[in-house]
Amino acid sequence: MDTRTNEESVQKTPEGHTVVPRDADFDFNDEIPRYWQGEVFATRMFDAMQLTFPDGERMFIQSVRNYADKVTDPELKEQVKQFIYQEGQHGKAHSDFADLMIRQGVPVQGSIKRIRKGLKLFQKYAPKKFQLAATVAAEHLTASLGEYIMGHEDNLLQNAHPTMRAFYMWHGIEEVEHKAVAWDVYQEAAGGGYFTRALAMLLLYPLALIPLTGGVFVIMHFDGELNFKELKKGMSAMFGRRGLFSNTLIPVLRYFDPGFHPWQTGYPPNFHQWKKAYSDTKNLVSAMESVPY
Repeated sequence: MDTRTNEESVQKTPEGHTVVPRDADFDFNDEIPRYWQGEVFATRMFDAMQLTFPDGERMFIQSVRNYADKVTDPELKEQVKQFIYQEGQHGKAHSDFADLMIRQGVPVQGSIKRIRKGLKLFQKYAPKKFQLAATVAAEHLTASLGEYIMGHEDNLLQNAHPTMRAFYMWHGIEEVEHKAVAWDVYQEAAGGGYFTRALAMLLLYPLALIPLTGGVFVIMHFDGELNFKELKKGMSAMFGRRGLFSNTLIPVLRYFDPGFHPWQTGYPPNFHQWKKAYSDTKNLVSAMESVPY
């Protein structure tokens, strides 16, 4: 049964919660349409966002590994192990999808190189604790997106190609599943600290949102679809009443509460239903099909 925990007193991961390793088994073949969401902007919004994931996930893994040997809690040690596995699978899957975009003629290679270079510079010059704090902030953003996807799948993915719907549902579920791992490592092994984690979010959020918006415009311009009609639909998809970012703003703001913990938001709708379906079938498409939409 799906449950939500909304008590502000929640300060730890639920007892018995597990992070499950799953292989990314997606066939990103040429039958997947260029506009797999059925609309230009809705597709390109996800496409531009996902370009950051392959190298971003690798940075997340390394930032947690930097402190893994200082983790003493056996349950957290196991969750760190599975966090690393899940993030590795996410990076692999998003790299595979980027290859499909390249085959479709979308010029994303330059964006990927710039993202990779920026992340390497960040890892070279930023203190390791701040790298982990940035991961904590990023994990909260991706978990918030995952919770919104699972709670509003009929709005966001109802017209998506089945492979892509299964892909983003899987990624969203796993972001929710491991949403507190980097947080718990930050608190237990890196000494925690409100200022550092808050500063990381203050810097990360605009650095994620502004390039994302620009990336959408660049790809749409290449498509020949950068026009008022599409931009109007796009602004609604991102910032409208049902927009992806306008509806995740409150969770982002909750992050700045000094008493915040990622599990205060509990489990989103359909979380346990998806997990049970996957456990029964070991098939990501079947798990997606178990969720009503």
